[in-house]
Amino acid sequence: MESPILGALDRIAELRQRHGRLVGSIEQYEARVAEQAARLSRMNRREYGEEDEWDKEVVDEVPVAPPAEAPMTEEDLRREEEEVRELERKKRGLEDRVSALGKDITGVLR
Repeated sequence: MESPILGALDRIAELRQRHGRLVGSIEQYEARVAEQAARLSRMNRREYGEEDEWDKEVVDEVPVAPPAEAPMTEEDLRREEEEVRELERKKRGLEDRVSALGKDITGVLR
């Protein structure tokens, strides 16, 4: 029986991890290609005026990625912080009400 090559097991593990990442990337790119093909098909139909119901159904089945978000401005950040503060106030109010109801129920059950 031969002795294992120094570092071979570590290298095999690294290659397996890399393979897993690559498979995930390929799936992501395949989905992106399908989305772009569907978009191209829609563009071609609009350009040439072709409307086929079957094509419409196929295009509708392809998931479309959400549009990229614009970067937040200072005003957006302030508005978001105010919304968070308001939600926290409402949460505290609801927690106080639940606590009071719990005390009321405990008093009734005794």
